[in-house]
Amino acid sequence: MKIKRSTKHTLKFATKHKLAQLNLIRGEYLRVVNLYIDLFWLKDMNKRQLTSDILNQFDSWFTQRMKQQTAREAIDMCNASLRKSEELGEEAIKPIHSGNRMCLSSAICTLETSETDEFDMWLKFRSIGNKMKLDIPIKLHRQYYKWNEIGRRLNSFVILKDSIQFSFEIETGVKKPITNCIGVDTGINALASLSNDEQTGTEIKGLIEIIKRRKHGSKGQKRAISTLKSYISITAKQLAESDISLVVVEDLKNITRNTKLKGRLSKNMRSSIGKWNVSYWLMRLEQKCEENRVSFRRVQPYFTSQTCSVCGSVDRRNRNGEEFLCLECGHEANADVNAAKNILDRFLTGKYGSGYKTEGALLFC
Repeated sequence: MKIKRSTKHTLKFATKHKLAQLNLIRGEYLRVVNLYIDLFWLKDMNKRQLTSDILNQFDSWFTQRMKQQTAREAIDMCNASLRKSEELGEEAIKPIHSGNRMCLSSAICTLETSETDEFDMWLKFRSIGNKMKLDIPIKLHRQYYKWNEIGRRLNSFVILKDSIQFSFEIETGVKKPITNCIGVDTGINALASLSNDEQTGTEIKGLIEIIKRRKHGSKGQKRAISTLKSYISITAKQLAESDISLVVVEDLKNITRNTKLKGRLSKNMRSSIGKWNVSYWLMRLEQKCEENRVSFRRVQPYFTSQTCSVCGSVDRRNRNGEEFLCLECGHEANADVNAAKNILDRFLTGKYGSGYKTEGALLFC
C-alpha cells in the first residue's frame, strides 16, 4: 500500500528581495487561477483539454508552463468543490482561490543541493515569465530525511506564504489482517474513548484550558497550541501502534458548518473546537493508522451518544454529562465509551462492515 506524506520548511533563509519576488508570483498566480475557475466552472473540464487557445484566454506575464499550472489547479478546485457538494447533498459552490498556496510541478521548480553549510538545498524557479529566475535557500529537517529515506519524493511543490511543502510517496506494505476492531469516540475529557472500555488522551482538557488562558496570538498561546498538537500526535501514534487492526471513528469532517452535527458535541467542546480542532486529531489518527497498516473507517455520528449499546434504545435523556444510564434497560456506562461501542457496531452492521463479522467471529480482509 502506498501513502502520501508531506513536510514543511520555512523560508527564513530567503532575502526580502526574494520574498518580494515570490509574493509577486503568488499574486499573479491567484489572479489567473480565479480567472480559469470562472472559465471552467460547471463545464466538465479535464486537464487533457488544456490547449493553447484555452490557456491564452487571459492576458498574463506568465509563461505557457505557468499558465498550465494555474489552469490545472483551477480544474482541481472545481472538481473538489463538486465532489464535496455531492457528499453533503448540497448545492455546489464555485471555489475561490485565496492566494495562500501555489501548486507547482518540476516543470517550474527543481530542488538542488547547496554547496554551503548555511542551508541544505536550493529551490530553483524557472519558466515563470518576464525572464524571472528565483532561487530560494532551504534548510531541511529530520522529518524530510525520514520520509526521503523510506519513500520517494514527488516532483511537485506547494508554495505557501512563509514555507514550502514537499510531498513523498511511502510504501507501507499490505494492511494488517482484521483481527482486532475498535470504535473510537472523540471527546474533551478523554481524547479517545474506546469500545474496549479504555480511555486515552485524558490530559486533553487541561491542555485546552491552558490555551484558553493565554492571550490570543501571544507566544505563550502558540507554545500551548504546539504542545497540544504534539500531545494529539503522540496519542494517535500510541493508538495506531497497538495491536489494533481496524479503527472506526465518527465522520466529523463538517462538524463546524452543519448545525445538526453541532448538537453531537457538548457546549464546552464546541467552545474549544476552534482552539484544538477535532479534525486535526482525526487527521493525525488516520495518518498514523496508514503508516502502521491499520485500517481506518468512518461512520455517521447521529445519536451515537444517545443510543444504548446494549438494547439499542435511543433517548436523549439516557446521557447525563459523562454518565450514561439507559432508561429502557438500566445499562450504566461511561457515556463516551458507550458511544464508542455504538460507533463500532454501526460499522460492523452496516453495508461496508457486515463482511467483517460472521457468527460472532471477525474475518480477515
